[in-house]
Amino acid sequence: VFIYRHFATYIPSDCTFITGRGGYGTNFNRRKLRRIANDMGFAYANISGMGSTWYGSPYDAYLVANQTLHSILWLTQYEFATPEREYKLDVLMWPEWHYGVLLLYGQHLALNHLVAINQIRILIGENLLDQSSTDNSVEYIQKDIRLNLHCWHTDERFSKFAFKAGQYNRSELEKYKNDKTAQAYAMRMALESKYMTLEEMAAYGRKKSLSP
Repeated sequence: VFIYRHFATYIPSDCTFITGRGGYGTNFNRRKLRRIANDMGFAYANISGMGSTWYGSPYDAYLVANQTLHSILWLTQYEFATPEREYKLDVLMWPEWHYGVLLLYGQHLALNHLVAINQIRILIGENLLDQSSTDNSVEYIQKDIRLNLHCWHTDERFSKFAFKAGQYNRSELEKYKNDKTAQAYAMRMALESKYMTLEEMAAYGRKKSLSP
């Protein structure tokens, strides 16, 4: 995830808890999660598609995190067999039921419960959160609409896998220096963090904070 400057000043309306968009839901696992909620004694608001990026008050984040952890522990103990927990099935069951997205299942249960008992209000803010790091448009950067970039599973630039493998180098900083796209922003942030010293980054940050 890469954070935009707008992230620090945005205030959700009506104290709404905002999530990104999550792509884990199928008819099968939505039915399964509803049944699990009943087994856990959780209420269920019948909402789906929440992503793992959260934006809201510290108190709401605490509520969601606490219930998510509880749900994850329940799911791990009662809903996944040992071969699944040990990743021996790899992605054989994806997208119907997959241990690799345990966080999303856990928060699905947590958010449905908290909404159903009127503890929080949520918004799936796909127009605010999780813009793709491969996006080559300039609109959201210029208008300060998005709050963050998300690195999805991709080989396109910016790819977190390519970056980890060392496929991007210092010379590309100059290439993206004046590029105003979200894709270029991700490339610059990643490469600057890799090649700049802490002192250089501090000086750069001070210069930016003083600029109009």
